[in-house]
This record gives sequence, structure tokens and C-alpha cells, in this order.
Amino acid sequence: MRKYFAAVLQLNSGSDINANLAKSEEWIGDASSKNARLIGLPENFSFLGSETEKLERAKEIEVLTSKFLSETSRKFRIHLLGGGYPTAAKDGKILNTSALFGPDGEVIFKYYKIHLFDTDPGDGFQYKESRSVSSGTELPTIFSSAQFGNISTVICYDLRFPELFRALSYRGAEILFVPSAFTKLTGEAHWEPLLRARAIENFCYVLAPAQTGRHDNGRETYGHSLIVSPWGEIIAEKKEGEGALLAEIDLDLIQEARRKIPSLKHRKFIAEWEKFA
Repeated sequence: MRKYFAAVLQLNSGSDINANLAKSEEWIGDASSKNARLIGLPENFSFLGSETEKLERAKEIEVLTSKFLSETSRKFRIHLLGGGYPTAAKDGKILNTSALFGPDGEVIFKYYKIHLFDTDPGDGFQYKESRSVSSGTELPTIFSSAQFGNISTVICYDLRFPELFRALSYRGAEILFVPSAFTKLTGEAHWEPLLRARAIENFCYVLAPAQTGRHDNGRETYGHSLIVSPWGEIIAEKKEGEGALLAEIDLDLIQEARRKIPSLKHRKFIAEWEKFA
């Protein structure tokens, strides 16, 4: 049996970087003390303010966040996913970046968010992420670990694109992070069914750390961080407030689910990207 404890953090981040990182470290320490060895932070965990301020302070946020992730993963001897933070892009914008750090404090992989949140969902805000963020152009990396399984990540709005998840499961992904800052309106309607669908379609664990509550920029996020089993069951949920959410991950359940219903082997339509995998 291959089992371990994983955790996702639910935060109410604002524009004070140091305060955001301090409470992140507090909850990481709490999860680590309960034997979580793989921990994920939500999107915008180190800064959630206006887009203008994010662009102006992008370099500061990137430096402080990268330093924090390296030092904290090393301090607690954990694998730590920084769910989404700005890093410099060549066009003067930023990249919405998720990075996995190992217990030695070194970066294992980085992923740059592909699908940008340009929407008008009806909550009084118009979202235009592409004004300040450049889209990533490469599929997320998959980190293969005998201890943790095959880990990868997407970011927030990517959740609505099942072909991205299918690309990852096709390449062997078993543990999929979905760090997010879902709006309250869209979260109430779509968050849980989307996460459960992605888990069921690919027979993967889905770990979804989330932002929650009202933020400095006036936005309200949904919370409801979830950990979903390969069978689509919600095995842990934190509806409101900040904190660490833990669950036991059993890698054998992935193969059991795929053996019971071998739909990944029964597919008839092969996408272009799969032909060149």
C-alpha cells in the first residue's frame, strides 16, 4: 500500500505580501505537524490586490515569493506547491506561475497558466487577466515520485478545459493540483462539479487549494477547498475561513479505479497532441 498525507491551504490573501507569507507559513507548519508531506497553496497566495499594483510590484512579489517557497519547503522538509504568483514575462507583462519545490528547497518544475480569465460572469466585475498576464504555451510538467505518484498542476480557469487534464492523464499524471481563486458567483455554480468531473474523467486525485472571502481589491472568492478521490468522492472540504485541509492519498486507489472502468484505454478519438506524445 502506498499512502501518505497531503494538504491544501485555504487563504484570504490581500495586498500585504509579508502578512500573506507569514500566515501561509503558519498553516504550512500546522499541516506539516500533522504529517502532510505534500502541500499546495492557492492561486495568488502571496499577493491578491489590484492588477495595476501587481504589475508595479511584480519583481518584488516574485523575489519574495520564490525565496519563501524555497526556504519553507526546506524548513519543513516537504514538497510544496506555490499555487500561482507573478513572474516576469518578456513582453512587459507577467506570467501566472505555479512552482513545485522539493524538501531541498530547489525548484522541481514551473508551470505558466495557459488559459487566462477574460470573462464577465455577472458579479459586478469584469475580469481581463490578459491585460497584465501573458499566456503560457507549454503543457504542465509531470513530476514522477515513487512516494507521491505522478504530480502535475494547472491553475484556476484551466479547470474549465478538460482537454488539458486529458493531456496530463495521457502522460501519466495521477495527482493534479488546481490552485484557484474562483469567484463566489461561479464557484457556487460550477466549482465542485468541475473538480469532481476532472477527477472522474481521468481517475486522478484532484487537490484544489482555494482563496476565500472578500479581498483588498473588492473581489469575493468562493473558498470550498477540496480534495477529490479518483472515484470522484469528496474526501476533504473546507467551506469557509482560512486553514489547512488534510487527506490521506492512497495511490493504489488510482489503479483500482482505472481497472474497474478502463475508459482511458477505451477512447476512440485521439487529439493531435497525443499523436506526438
